[in-house]
Amino acid sequence: MDHPAQVNECDHAFVRDDEIWFSDGNIVLEAQGHAFKVYQGLLAHISEVFRDLFTVAQPSGMETFDGCPLISLTDHPDEFRHLLRAVFPGRRITADERLEFTIVAAVVRLSHKYQINYVREAYLSRLKSCFCTDFDTWNSVSDDHGSKVMSFRDTDAIAAVNIARLTGTDTMLPSALFQCCELDPERLLKGVARADGTCETLSLQDTAKSILGRQTLIMGAISTAFSTLDPDKLPPECSQNHVCRHTIGCLRAEFMNREPSSIKSFLWRPKVLISGSPEVWASVFRSLQRRCYLCQSCLDVLCNAQQAKNRKRWARLPRLLDLEMPVDWPEE
Repeated sequence: MDHPAQVNECDHAFVRDDEIWFSDGNIVLEAQGHAFKVYQGLLAHISEVFRDLFTVAQPSGMETFDGCPLISLTDHPDEFRHLLRAVFPGRRITADERLEFTIVAAVVRLSHKYQINYVREAYLSRLKSCFCTDFDTWNSVSDDHGSKVMSFRDTDAIAAVNIARLTGTDTMLPSALFQCCELDPERLLKGVARADGTCETLSLQDTAKSILGRQTLIMGAISTAFSTLDPDKLPPECSQNHVCRHTIGCLRAEFMNREPSSIKSFLWRPKVLISGSPEVWASVFRSLQRRCYLCQSCLDVLCNAQQAKNRKRWARLPRLLDLEMPVDWPEE
């Protein structure tokens, strides 16, 4: 004869979550001392992993909490809460709400872990709105540190690379790794602390790609600047040939000179060299034009040439970073 399973009420002092605690819920999920009371049926419906977990977790002597079966998880409570917000009615984030990268990353990681595919794809689309394939979009989001649906910090690129690897989202890799190249090498090696206390670092292979890519991009930027600042290639429309020729020649000499200078310290910053920073270069050119050291035609030609060369470099970016060329990456 079958015997009913013995049920033991848990006497641990778990913290009831203030937000994800449904009074009529029928299961309690505990994550590092935080308890979330939710609906077993809904989670089982959307996640095969949870469905299997609920099926397996039926031993005799099962613990309960607040009169419901208790299941312990290893996830960080803050990250798990973000996942539950994305799942349960009334707590879902609207599609156009701007979220911080850390929230989006947590939801992607956990929805991948628990195989909640529709949530994973929705939040991956937020990541891809920033770590994108389009050159103009990248210039915009990198200047603004975010898109309409997600904000990010420079150091978030480390986690973005790891998420791209985890989920097989190859289209994110070039821009995310490109952002890693802009980070100080010491920061890249030390990594960034996550909410759960762990340290987010790149794999050895991706660390090597970032450090080698950094040098490749810097050398390419110097070469690009040298070819752009050519005093012998003034446009026919130049209205002050002698002045513009002298200005561009001096700018080129100052940029390439070994001695420190205000222009060189401004334009030789690693972040400026690596990113191409069209706005930084344009600000230098516009400043010269305002002081009548450049005519409008030469200003336009220099800005357009710098932008065109940056666009061409973007098309080659996966190869420069020793990555496979994503299917949707723009061609030269």
